[in-house]
Amino acid sequence: MSKQKIKYIQNILKTQNRYDLALKLEGAYFEYFDEDGYSGFNNYGGVYVYVNSNHFFTLENILEEDSKLLIKLFNGLKHNFDEIVTIKYKIDTEIPIETYSDTLYIFVDESGNRDFTQKGSKYFMFNFLIKQRPFNLHNIISNYRYTLLEKNLDPLKGNDRRLNIEYFHASKDNKHIRDEIFNLISTFDEKSVQVYSYVLEKPKVDPTKRKEIDKFYIDNLTFAITKLLNLLQIDKNFIIITDRLPLEKNEKLQAKALKQGISEYIETNSLHLRYDIFHHCSASSVNLQIVDYISWAIFRKYEHNDDKAFQKIEKYLIKVDDMTKMREKVYYEK
Repeated sequence: MSKQKIKYIQNILKTQNRYDLALKLEGAYFEYFDEDGYSGFNNYGGVYVYVNSNHFFTLENILEEDSKLLIKLFNGLKHNFDEIVTIKYKIDTEIPIETYSDTLYIFVDESGNRDFTQKGSKYFMFNFLIKQRPFNLHNIISNYRYTLLEKNLDPLKGNDRRLNIEYFHASKDNKHIRDEIFNLISTFDEKSVQVYSYVLEKPKVDPTKRKEIDKFYIDNLTFAITKLLNLLQIDKNFIIITDRLPLEKNEKLQAKALKQGISEYIETNSLHLRYDIFHHCSASSVNLQIVDYISWAIFRKYEHNDDKAFQKIEKYLIKVDDMTKMREKVYYEK
Protein backbone atom coordinates (compact mmCIF):
# COMPACT_ATOMS: atom_id res chain seq x y z
CA MET A 1 0.00 0.00 0.00
CA SER A 2 2.87 2.41 0.76
CA LYS A 3 4.08 2.41 -2.84
CA GLN A 4 0.58 3.23 -4.01
CA LYS A 5 0.16 6.04 -1.50
CA ILE A 6 3.26 7.85 -2.73
CA LYS A 7 1.39 8.19 -6.04
CA TYR A 8 -1.27 10.24 -4.26
CA ILE A 9 1.37 12.69 -3.11
CA GLN A 10 2.93 12.82 -6.60
CA ASN A 11 -0.44 13.54 -8.21
CA ILE A 12 -1.15 16.39 -5.78
CA LEU A 13 2.29 17.86 -6.42
CA LYS A 14 1.64 17.75 -10.17
CA THR A 15 -1.66 19.60 -9.76
CA GLN A 16 0.37 22.32 -8.00
CA ASN A 17 2.83 22.34 -10.91
CA ARG A 18 5.56 20.90 -8.66
CA TYR A 19 6.82 18.36 -11.17
CA ASP A 20 10.34 18.92 -9.85
CA LEU A 21 9.41 17.29 -6.54
CA ALA A 22 6.91 14.77 -7.92
CA LEU A 23 9.39 13.15 -10.30
CA LYS A 24 12.07 12.82 -7.64
CA LEU A 25 9.62 10.55 -5.81
CA GLU A 26 9.01 8.33 -8.85
CA GLY A 27 9.12 4.68 -7.76
CA ALA A 28 9.69 5.65 -4.12
CA TYR A 29 8.01 4.00 -1.14
CA PHE A 30 7.81 4.92 2.53
CA GLU A 31 7.51 3.59 6.06
CA TYR A 32 6.27 5.30 9.22
CA PHE A 33 8.34 5.42 12.40
CA ASP A 34 7.90 6.80 15.94
CA GLU A 35 9.59 10.16 16.31
CA ASP A 36 11.27 10.57 19.70
CA GLY A 37 12.57 13.76 21.22
CA TYR A 38 9.37 15.80 21.15
CA SER A 39 7.99 16.99 24.49
CA GLY A 40 4.40 16.60 25.60
CA PHE A 41 1.95 13.76 25.37
CA ASN A 42 1.33 13.85 21.62
CA ASN A 43 2.09 10.82 19.51
CA TYR A 44 4.46 12.20 16.88
CA GLY A 45 5.59 10.24 13.86
CA GLY A 46 8.05 10.41 11.00
CA VAL A 47 8.38 8.97 7.52
CA TYR A 48 11.29 7.09 5.95
CA VAL A 49 11.11 7.66 2.19
CA TYR A 50 13.15 5.20 0.10
CA VAL A 51 14.23 6.89 -3.13
CA ASN A 52 16.36 6.39 -6.22
CA SER A 53 20.02 7.10 -5.43
CA ASN A 54 20.06 9.75 -8.20
CA HIS A 55 17.68 11.89 -6.13
CA PHE A 56 18.92 11.16 -2.61
CA PHE A 57 21.19 14.18 -2.09
CA THR A 58 18.77 16.55 -3.82
CA LEU A 59 15.93 15.50 -1.52
CA GLU A 60 18.21 15.59 1.53
CA ASN A 61 18.92 19.26 0.79
CA ILE A 62 15.57 20.56 -0.43
CA LEU A 63 14.36 23.96 0.71
CA GLU A 64 12.68 24.16 4.11
CA GLU A 65 9.41 25.29 2.50
CA ASP A 66 9.46 22.23 0.20
CA SER A 67 10.09 19.96 3.17
CA LYS A 68 7.12 21.52 4.98
CA LEU A 69 4.98 20.97 1.89
CA LEU A 70 5.83 17.26 1.79
CA ILE A 71 5.20 16.87 5.52
CA LYS A 72 1.81 18.51 5.05
CA LEU A 73 0.96 16.06 2.28
CA PHE A 74 2.02 13.04 4.35
CA ASN A 75 -0.17 14.35 7.15
CA GLY A 76 -3.03 14.27 4.68
CA LEU A 77 -2.68 10.49 4.37
CA LYS A 78 -4.24 8.13 6.87
CA HIS A 79 -1.83 7.24 9.69
CA ASN A 80 -1.86 6.35 13.39
CA PHE A 81 0.00 9.38 14.71
CA ASP A 82 -1.29 12.68 16.02
CA GLU A 83 1.03 14.38 13.56
CA ILE A 84 3.86 13.62 11.11
CA VAL A 85 6.70 15.98 11.98
CA THR A 86 9.71 14.81 9.97
CA ILE A 87 10.80 13.09 6.76
CA LYS A 88 14.06 11.15 6.43
CA TYR A 89 15.33 9.91 3.07
CA LYS A 90 17.00 6.58 2.46
CA ILE A 91 18.46 5.03 -0.70
CA ASP A 92 16.37 2.27 -2.23
CA THR A 93 19.07 -0.38 -2.75
CA GLU A 94 16.64 -2.58 -4.67
CA ILE A 95 17.00 -0.26 -7.68
CA PRO A 96 19.85 -1.41 -10.00
CA ILE A 97 22.76 1.02 -10.25
CA GLU A 98 22.59 2.86 -13.59
CA THR A 99 25.43 2.77 -16.06
CA TYR A 100 27.51 5.92 -16.22
CA SER A 101 29.52 6.82 -19.31
CA ASP A 102 32.06 9.50 -20.20
CA THR A 103 30.88 9.56 -23.81
CA LEU A 104 29.04 12.72 -24.85
CA TYR A 105 25.83 12.45 -26.88
CA ILE A 106 24.62 15.14 -29.26
CA PHE A 107 21.08 14.87 -30.65
CA VAL A 108 20.28 17.02 -33.67
CA ASP A 109 17.01 18.44 -34.96
CA GLU A 110 16.12 21.09 -37.51
CA SER A 111 13.09 23.36 -37.80
CA GLY A 112 11.69 25.38 -40.65
CA ASN A 113 12.08 24.62 -44.33
CA ARG A 114 14.44 25.54 -47.15
CA ASP A 115 11.81 27.39 -49.15
CA PHE A 116 13.10 30.95 -49.66
CA THR A 117 9.79 32.45 -50.76
CA GLN A 118 6.87 34.07 -48.96
CA LYS A 119 5.27 30.62 -48.73
CA GLY A 120 8.17 29.20 -46.73
CA SER A 121 8.92 29.56 -43.04
CA LYS A 122 10.55 32.80 -41.92
CA TYR A 123 13.21 30.95 -39.91
CA PHE A 124 15.42 27.93 -40.39
CA MET A 125 17.37 26.51 -37.49
CA PHE A 126 19.47 23.65 -36.18
CA ASN A 127 19.01 22.67 -32.55
CA PHE A 128 21.36 20.43 -30.56
CA LEU A 129 20.68 18.57 -27.32
CA ILE A 130 23.83 17.61 -25.40
CA LYS A 131 23.68 14.93 -22.69
CA GLN A 132 25.63 12.19 -20.95
CA ARG A 133 24.44 8.90 -19.55
CA PRO A 134 22.56 8.01 -17.45
CA PHE A 135 19.62 9.51 -19.34
CA ASN A 136 17.37 10.35 -16.40
CA LEU A 137 13.58 10.61 -16.78
CA HIS A 138 13.51 8.41 -19.87
CA ASN A 139 11.45 5.76 -18.14
CA ILE A 140 9.00 8.39 -16.92
CA ILE A 141 8.45 9.74 -20.44
CA SER A 142 8.10 6.21 -21.83
CA ASN A 143 5.67 5.24 -19.08
CA TYR A 144 3.56 8.32 -19.82
CA ARG A 145 3.08 7.02 -23.36
CA TYR A 146 1.81 3.70 -22.04
CA THR A 147 -0.50 5.55 -19.65
CA LEU A 148 -2.03 7.30 -22.65
CA LEU A 149 -2.47 3.98 -24.47
CA GLU A 150 -4.21 2.48 -21.44
CA LYS A 151 -6.73 5.33 -21.31
CA ASN A 152 -8.45 3.64 -24.25
CA LEU A 153 -9.44 0.85 -21.86
CA ASP A 154 -10.83 3.04 -19.09
CA PRO A 155 -14.67 2.82 -19.18
CA LEU A 156 -14.98 5.83 -16.84
CA LYS A 157 -13.46 8.22 -19.38
CA GLY A 158 -16.52 7.97 -21.59
CA ASN A 159 -14.42 8.55 -24.66
CA ASP A 160 -14.11 6.02 -27.45
CA ARG A 161 -11.34 7.93 -29.21
CA ARG A 162 -8.17 5.83 -29.24
CA LEU A 163 -4.78 7.36 -28.46
CA ASN A 164 -2.51 5.26 -30.64
CA ILE A 165 0.76 6.99 -29.80
CA GLU A 166 3.91 5.32 -31.09
CA TYR A 167 6.19 8.17 -30.01
CA PHE A 168 5.93 11.83 -29.04
CA HIS A 169 6.13 14.51 -31.72
CA ALA A 170 5.53 18.13 -30.69
CA SER A 171 3.78 19.33 -33.86
CA LYS A 172 1.46 16.29 -33.96
CA ASP A 173 0.64 15.78 -30.27
CA ASN A 174 -2.43 17.49 -28.84
CA LYS A 175 -2.13 20.42 -26.43
CA HIS A 176 -2.75 18.33 -23.30
CA ILE A 177 0.01 15.84 -24.18
CA ARG A 178 2.37 18.59 -25.29
CA ASP A 179 1.91 20.50 -22.01
CA GLU A 180 2.59 17.33 -20.00
CA ILE A 181 5.76 16.51 -21.94
CA PHE A 182 7.06 20.06 -21.47
CA ASN A 183 6.32 19.76 -17.74
CA LEU A 184 8.42 16.59 -17.66
CA ILE A 185 11.25 18.09 -19.71
CA SER A 186 11.32 21.15 -17.44
CA THR A 187 12.38 18.95 -14.49
CA PHE A 188 15.72 17.89 -15.99
CA ASP A 189 18.84 18.63 -13.98
CA GLU A 190 20.22 21.84 -15.49
CA LYS A 191 23.78 20.60 -15.01
CA SER A 192 23.23 17.51 -17.16
CA VAL A 193 21.28 18.97 -20.09
CA GLN A 194 22.52 21.58 -22.54
CA VAL A 195 20.95 23.01 -25.67
CA TYR A 196 22.53 25.02 -28.47
CA SER A 197 20.48 26.71 -31.19
CA TYR A 198 21.72 28.02 -34.55
CA VAL A 199 19.12 30.37 -36.09
CA LEU A 200 18.76 31.97 -39.52
CA GLU A 201 16.13 34.53 -40.51
CA LYS A 202 15.73 33.44 -44.12
CA PRO A 203 14.68 36.78 -45.72
CA LYS A 204 18.04 38.19 -44.54
CA VAL A 205 20.13 35.45 -46.16
CA ASP A 206 22.11 36.71 -49.16
CA PRO A 207 20.65 35.10 -52.33
CA THR A 208 24.15 34.15 -53.48
CA LYS A 209 24.53 32.09 -50.28
CA ARG A 210 21.35 30.11 -50.94
CA LYS A 211 21.48 29.80 -54.69
CA GLU A 212 22.43 26.15 -54.30
CA ILE A 213 20.15 24.83 -51.56
CA ASP A 214 22.26 21.74 -50.85
CA LYS A 215 25.38 23.87 -50.44
CA PHE A 216 23.48 26.30 -48.22
CA TYR A 217 22.44 23.39 -46.00
CA ILE A 218 25.91 21.84 -45.80
CA ASP A 219 27.69 25.16 -45.18
CA ASN A 220 25.39 26.16 -42.32
CA LEU A 221 25.25 22.76 -40.61
CA THR A 222 29.06 22.53 -40.89
CA PHE A 223 29.39 25.96 -39.32
CA ALA A 224 26.79 25.15 -36.63
CA ILE A 225 28.46 21.93 -35.45
CA THR A 226 31.88 23.63 -35.46
CA LYS A 227 30.56 26.49 -33.34
CA LEU A 228 28.97 24.03 -30.92
CA LEU A 229 32.12 21.93 -30.52
CA ASN A 230 34.19 25.07 -29.91
CA LEU A 231 31.62 26.34 -27.43
CA LEU A 232 31.72 23.08 -25.46
CA GLN A 233 35.48 22.63 -25.91
CA ILE A 234 34.85 18.93 -26.45
CA ASP A 235 37.89 16.76 -25.72
CA LYS A 236 36.19 13.39 -25.24
CA ASN A 237 34.61 10.78 -27.51
CA PHE A 238 31.12 11.64 -28.66
CA ILE A 239 28.18 10.27 -30.61
CA ILE A 240 25.84 12.32 -32.80
CA ILE A 241 22.32 11.00 -33.40
CA THR A 242 19.93 12.62 -35.84
CA ASP A 243 16.37 11.82 -36.82
CA ARG A 244 16.13 9.55 -39.83
CA LEU A 245 15.38 11.83 -42.78
CA PRO A 246 12.79 10.93 -45.45
CA LEU A 247 15.30 10.85 -48.30
CA GLU A 248 18.64 9.03 -48.30
CA LYS A 249 20.09 12.01 -50.17
CA ASN A 250 19.23 14.29 -47.22
CA GLU A 251 20.90 11.93 -44.76
CA LYS A 252 24.06 11.93 -46.85
CA LEU A 253 24.06 15.74 -46.99
CA GLN A 254 23.58 15.89 -43.23
CA ALA A 255 26.37 13.39 -42.52
CA LYS A 256 28.72 15.18 -44.94
CA ALA A 257 28.15 18.53 -43.25
CA LEU A 258 28.60 17.12 -39.74
CA LYS A 259 31.79 15.23 -40.65
CA GLN A 260 33.22 18.30 -42.34
CA GLY A 261 32.64 20.49 -39.28
CA ILE A 262 33.93 17.85 -36.86
CA SER A 263 37.08 17.27 -38.92
CA GLU A 264 37.83 21.00 -38.91
CA TYR A 265 37.42 21.15 -35.14
CA ILE A 266 39.59 18.08 -34.45
CA GLU A 267 42.34 19.24 -36.80
CA THR A 268 42.36 22.83 -35.53
CA ASN A 269 42.62 21.70 -31.91
CA SER A 270 45.04 18.80 -32.58
CA LEU A 271 42.78 16.35 -30.78
CA HIS A 272 42.81 12.57 -30.76
CA LEU A 273 39.25 11.50 -30.15
CA ARG A 274 36.67 9.29 -31.78
CA TYR A 275 33.11 10.01 -32.83
CA ASP A 276 30.30 8.45 -34.78
CA ILE A 277 27.12 9.64 -36.50
CA PHE A 278 23.88 7.66 -36.55
CA HIS A 279 20.51 8.32 -38.17
CA HIS A 280 17.78 6.79 -36.01
CA CYS A 281 14.01 6.72 -36.15
CA SER A 282 12.52 9.11 -33.56
CA ALA A 283 10.34 6.33 -32.18
CA SER A 284 13.50 4.49 -31.09
CA SER A 285 14.95 7.38 -29.10
CA VAL A 286 13.39 9.38 -26.28
CA ASN A 287 16.22 11.90 -26.68
CA LEU A 288 15.26 12.54 -30.31
CA GLN A 289 11.71 13.14 -29.12
CA ILE A 290 13.01 15.52 -26.44
CA VAL A 291 15.13 17.53 -28.89
CA ASP A 292 12.12 17.64 -31.24
CA TYR A 293 10.08 19.22 -28.42
CA ILE A 294 12.86 21.65 -27.54
CA SER A 295 13.27 22.56 -31.20
CA TRP A 296 9.51 23.13 -31.50
CA ALA A 297 9.59 25.49 -28.51
CA ILE A 298 12.45 27.56 -29.96
CA PHE A 299 10.84 27.67 -33.40
CA ARG A 300 7.49 28.79 -31.92
CA LYS A 301 9.23 31.67 -30.19
CA TYR A 302 10.92 32.92 -33.36
CA GLU A 303 8.38 32.03 -36.04
CA HIS A 304 5.15 32.78 -34.14
CA ASN A 305 6.31 35.05 -31.30
CA ASP A 306 4.96 32.48 -28.82
CA ASP A 307 7.36 31.84 -25.93
CA LYS A 308 5.11 29.85 -23.56
CA ALA A 309 6.88 26.54 -24.26
CA PHE A 310 10.23 28.31 -24.67
CA GLN A 311 10.08 29.43 -21.04
CA LYS A 312 10.02 25.76 -19.99
CA ILE A 313 13.30 24.96 -21.75
CA GLU A 314 15.13 28.31 -21.74
CA LYS A 315 17.22 27.35 -18.69
CA TYR A 316 18.97 24.63 -20.70
CA LEU A 317 20.13 26.95 -23.48
CA ILE A 318 23.86 27.56 -23.42
CA LYS A 319 23.55 29.83 -26.44
CA VAL A 320 21.21 30.92 -29.22
CA ASP A 321 23.30 31.95 -32.21
CA ASP A 322 20.98 34.22 -34.18
CA MET A 323 23.28 34.46 -37.19
CA THR A 324 21.24 37.07 -39.07
CA LYS A 325 20.08 39.24 -36.18
CA MET A 326 22.45 42.14 -36.92
CA ARG A 327 21.82 42.14 -40.67
CA GLU A 328 19.73 45.07 -41.83
CA LYS A 329 19.13 44.16 -45.48
CA VAL A 330 16.00 42.10 -46.19
CA TYR A 331 15.88 40.43 -49.62
CA TYR A 332 12.17 39.59 -49.61
CA GLU A 333 9.16 40.20 -47.37
CA LYS A 334 7.69 37.41 -45.32
